[in-house]
Amino acid sequence: MDPHTVPGPHIDPPLRQIPGILEAHGWHVFQTVLRDPMRLSKTGVPDVSDQTDFQTGAESVNALWGIAHASLITNLASPDPRIRHGSAGALVADANLATTLGMSGVCFHAGYQKGHATAQIALDVVVQTIQGLLPRLAPGARLLLENGCEGTELCQTIAELGQVIRVVGDSPTRIGIVLDTCHLHVAGFDMSAPEAPDRLAEEITAAGLEPYLAALHLNDAQAPCGSHRDRHAPPGQGTIGQGLRALRRHPLFAPLPAILEMSLPQAEQGIAYLLEDA
Repeated sequence: MDPHTVPGPHIDPPLRQIPGILEAHGWHVFQTVLRDPMRLSKTGVPDVSDQTDFQTGAESVNALWGIAHASLITNLASPDPRIRHGSAGALVADANLATTLGMSGVCFHAGYQKGHATAQIALDVVVQTIQGLLPRLAPGARLLLENGCEGTELCQTIAELGQVIRVVGDSPTRIGIVLDTCHLHVAGFDMSAPEAPDRLAEEITAAGLEPYLAALHLNDAQAPCGSHRDRHAPPGQGTIGQGLRALRRHPLFAPLPAILEMSLPQAEQGIAYLLEDA
């Protein structure tokens, strides 16, 4: 079995603890953060010794694959230039540090329509902001756009994700997609339905996103489909249930690294549930 097809957890810093946790569980896939997730400032950025210890430890974990998650208050659509530019600056810094540490990218949420007359205007601002920050990326750095689900959050549908990627117009080596199953479900795409993996694959193909698919956030959902409530549950313990196993069996999604965003004990339960079907 390809070690990258076995789901892994989100692990908060210090970074130096990540390789040991992964090795103890036989995991090879992870996600972390590279700053305080509720700030755009440099608060919480790992110091040099933590970075060095992580890199040394990572050498002992064969085929290690990981990404970082950007600040949760990232808003590339904000009408306030301080928030918009602050979000872009933090995103570039995280992406460049991630590649220095050997990670495969940084995932982020696009932002919100709030403050704009229409979602399309807000999406146009997101595109312009991304296009403006791409030249600031270090060689090998990659941005990974994640689908949203709450309120006026942008990119809640595959069509909107596709629009942003298409208009940004850059290579899949520099920008990609992370699909969050909980977000899809509570945004109105019923991931528990038997036909969901085929429908999702069809929408991704129609949007031209196949080359951009980088990873999954394989989260179950506490809330029902269409609720727009971002509350994760361990796989098998939420309103998607068996739908997550079905998604992992689909040929388009089976090869993708998958991350569970929850506590480590919950991630252990969820990974065990998913592997029962492997």
